[in-house]
Amino acid sequence: MHPVETADGSPTLYSERYREAYHPREGARAQAERLFVRLAGLSGRSEARVVEVGFGLGLNFLASLEAVRSEGGLLFFIGLEPEPVAPELLAEALARCRLAPDAHEPLLAAWERGRDFVVAGEGFVLELRFVRVEHARLPEGWADAVYYDPFSPRANPAAWSLAGLVRAKDGLRPGGVLLSYAVAGWVRRNLEAPGFAVERVPG
Repeated sequence: MHPVETADGSPTLYSERYREAYHPREGARAQAERLFVRLAGLSGRSEARVVEVGFGLGLNFLASLEAVRSEGGLLFFIGLEPEPVAPELLAEALARCRLAPDAHEPLLAAWERGRDFVVAGEGFVLELRFVRVEHARLPEGWADAVYYDPFSPRANPAAWSLAGLVRAKDGLRPGGVLLSYAVAGWVRRNLEAPGFAVERVPG
């Protein structure tokens, strides 16, 4: 792994194992805000519940926290990360991230312990589980949104299995949304199999 700065100045990492960066070079923060936070409709909610598959560096969590907290809301966030980055790499990325800076220290302190954790701060409760989605026990019908954000189907097809997508769907409340960047045909079929209505959004 080595750090990379994206076009909007926000940090990401490049994985030699998967031969991909965690975020698009055009902007890690921009992707978090445009693809996940905006389409999840988090701004203006008094309470929001999110599950993320592929927590990575936590940028989607931090962007979500800023959006929900800006209007006095409370964010409950469950992150799933089967391959957590080394604490020093996370610390370096957070040092260059301007999103919700008050959440960086408690996140990093809990991360350094190397096991599942729950941490709370101003406007949020974050639960991190170091587990693959198909093995995760999610509260049924709990989440307003699932951010499905592992490495791409080309680089990491196992992360997009039907079993994982079924588990993610079980965690969504009725009317909840699963958001992802992937458009591969077989991923679409895996989404449709458990009953997702799939829509491609411009941009």
